[in-house]
Amino acid sequence: MTFLYIDPGSGSLLFQALLSGFLTLVVFSKRIIAYIKYSFFKKKREEDDEAETSE
Repeated sequence: MTFLYIDPGSGSLLFQALLSGFLTLVVFSKRIIAYIKYSFFKKKREEDDEAETSE
C-alpha cells in the first residue's frame, strides 16, 4: 500500500498558491461585474443628469 506525503513546506506553498488564485478570481470577477453594471447604467445616469440640468 502506498501513502501520499506532502511535507509542510510544499503543503503551505500549495495552500498559499490555491488561496491567492481563488482570491484573485474573486476580486477580478467583482471588478468585471462592476464595470458591466457601470456600462449598462451609464446611459440612464446621463439621461437623469440631463433632465436635472434642463430643469
